[in-house]
Amino acid sequence: MEINIPTSWSDITINQYQALTQINPDDYKSKFRYSCQLVQVLCDIDDVSHFPLDIINEIILNFDFLSKEIPSDKKDVIEFRGRTFRWEASFNELTVGEMLSIEQIIDLEELTYNMSYDVVCAILLRENGDAFDAGKFTEYRELFGELPITDVYGTILFFLNGGRICINPTVTYSLKKMSMNTQMRSKWWRRGFERIQAHLKIING
Repeated sequence: MEINIPTSWSDITINQYQALTQINPDDYKSKFRYSCQLVQVLCDIDDVSHFPLDIINEIILNFDFLSKEIPSDKKDVIEFRGRTFRWEASFNELTVGEMLSIEQIIDLEELTYNMSYDVVCAILLRENGDAFDAGKFTEYRELFGELPITDVYGTILFFLNGGRICINPTVTYSLKKMSMNTQMRSKWWRRGFERIQAHLKIING
């Protein structure tokens, strides 16, 4: 039986990362049981109960990268499976339709912030500069779930900090503010950012 063992964050897909962030060490009676769950998630194994103990221990030795921070390099362009994708918006400059599309999926599926990376990518990563197409959402979500987390992690954090990726010709709006001149962010994004930072502290110990 061949087992693919990740040895760095670049080996972890978005799907695996999302599953990883849902594992709470406090839910397990022992560190070993927690480690077995990590093996199942990170090696895509349904059940490790029939595995020899020495094999599990050998696999776990490769997981020291979990104690390190995820590389946060910002990638504007992502090459994946022979296709080119670009980030076409910043979180501060989403259209109402794009933001509602993200929030609708999150509400319907009752997702946490950490479980929505694939949703965000499916809406904001575009091929050939195309506009958002709701008809391709499911296809893109499944595809981007297989992206290495290192391909999107830095960019998403950059977005959350108010960054802008692409500068494309857009309609210009003239806004006249009455009294509030402080930029407001979505409470949902801010809350999610705080949660992911707290969870990474748990994983990193």
